[in-house]
This record gives sequence, structure tokens and C-alpha cells, in this order.
Amino acid sequence: MGTLKLKVKDVLCLQENPTERAFDVTFHREGKHEETLRKAKEESETKPMCYYKVTNLAKSNFRVVTVTMYNPHVTDEEVRAFLGRYMDNISSGRLLKDSLGFWTGKRGYQALLREDPSGFGGYLHPPAMFSLGADRGTLFYARQPPFCRRCMAYGHVLASCNTRRCRFCGSEEHEARDCVEPKKCHGCGSVAHLWRDCPARRRSYASAAGGGARAEDGGREEPEEGGGRTEQKESEGGEEKRRRELGQKERWPGRKERWLGRKERWPGRKERWPGRKERWPGRKERWSGRKERWSERKERWPERKERWPERKERRKGERV
Repeated sequence: MGTLKLKVKDVLCLQENPTERAFDVTFHREGKHEETLRKAKEESETKPMCYYKVTNLAKSNFRVVTVTMYNPHVTDEEVRAFLGRYMDNISSGRLLKDSLGFWTGKRGYQALLREDPSGFGGYLHPPAMFSLGADRGTLFYARQPPFCRRCMAYGHVLASCNTRRCRFCGSEEHEARDCVEPKKCHGCGSVAHLWRDCPARRRSYASAAGGGARAEDGGREEPEEGGGRTEQKESEGGEEKRRRELGQKERWPGRKERWLGRKERWPGRKERWPGRKERWPGRKERWSGRKERWSERKERWPERKERWPERKERRKGERV
């Protein structure tokens, strides 16, 4: 179909707009859309494309981002504060659940990538692996470029990475363990404060409980896998223990009064104990007699078992 070499199967809809003297073309696949734009740009100086103005109406920087936080108590505001460093118009998070209705720990966001001429594909991409204080997370979206977990850069993967670069400050002169640069906030990237004091986040349950969302180390020394979760569990256990101790302390006066009452009744029990002790030999003798009678009953049991069908038939006849 002309210079752009379009086929009918590639076009979803072709609409004419007489008022603006334009055509609105919608493609089936995004790849064909980008290919057509590239051809239109290459042929813009030749006929007949020089008589047309091609405008891209699609939002090529629109992305649906799936974020996984290993600490489920990290709030939606904290995740959005981090994504705000790289993306615009970030929507509220949507909890992604499985077929049974359980939350999988993943959240979905809609956002627009920021344009960056020096970035991969002309956009500024958020890192696929990140930390919010001591809480680790990962993110994924469609058409995400390859990401290296060693140098935290896009364009290649760990297997093909031979770069010696600090993932905190980006310097190629040292690695992360030797970095002496000031710690940066994981939310806004400022060196004036850490993640725990970032104004872009709100105080969450995780930080109030003293758990994972801490930034004392600024992410410089990353904890072991699941470290934030372990700290939070220990903190929650301490809070529960304190609440239990407070509850026991409140119930202690009532227990103390009941104990004093039992203590006052104890002398009477002590006086009755010798009488019980004297009666014990008689009980022991009676127990021996019971044991002998039980043996006799056990011996007669087979005879009773044989007579049981006769009794059953006789009772059945009486009922009839």
C-alpha cells in the first residue's frame, strides 16, 4: 500500500476526519506502528510523503509496571515515591491476586516513562531491582530492556557484564563495598536525608513496628535475602510479647486476691489431709477386690456374647 508498504491485515481501523483533513490509522500490533513511523520519518523528504504530516498519537512511553515487594507492609505511597524518580503520572497500586483470591505480593501501576536522550531507547528506565531502606523489591513491565544485577545498568545482563562499577554512586573507580560517597535516599535520591526521613513517604506500619522499612544503612550494606522480613517478625514478636506482659500485669491484682483467699483456706485442707491418709489403706484393699471381680466378668464375657443373638431375636419377637 504505497510508500509505507502497509497491508490490510496490519491495519485495525482507518478513519477519515474531513474537518481536520486528516486520517486516523490504528494498527493491530505496536511493532508495526513503530515500523511505520520510522518509514514515514525516512521518506518525509520524498514524494508523496513530503505532502503529509505524520503525527504519533499513541503514548509509546506508557507502561503497566508490576512491582514485587518482599515486605508486604511497605505502603503504596512508599512505592510510588520511588517510581516518581523515573516515571510520571503514576496511578494508585492495584493488588494482584491469584485464582483463589490470595494476594501474591505483587502490585500493578500505570505510569509514563520520562524521556531521556541518553537513556536506553530514549527513555529513563527505573532499575529492575531496588531497595527501600532494608526492604528489597523488583519490577517488570513490557518492553523492559535487559538489566544487569551487578552494575545496575540497562543494555546487558549479568552473564555478559565485565564492568567494574559501583551500583550506589555509578563510579567505575571502585565497587560498592569500597564506596565512600554520602548515602542517598532510596526514595528521592537526596543526600540530605535517608529513606526513613524522606518527606515523600508516610510513616507506615513497617517503620512504626521497627521492621523492614529502615534506612540506617541507606542500602549501603544490603542484608541477606529476607533480612527485612526477619527484622520485622522479630519486632512484631517483641510488640506482641509486651502487649501480653501488660495484659498479665493488669490481671495480676485479681490473681493476687484469689491467691490470698486460697492461702487462707489452706490450713483447713491441711487438717483434713491426715484423715484422708488414714482412709487410703481401706481404698487400696477395696481396689484389689474390684480387680478380682473384673477378671471374673471378663471370663464370663464370651458366654454373654454367645447369648446375645438369642436375646436380640427374642426382643424382636416381643416388639412384633
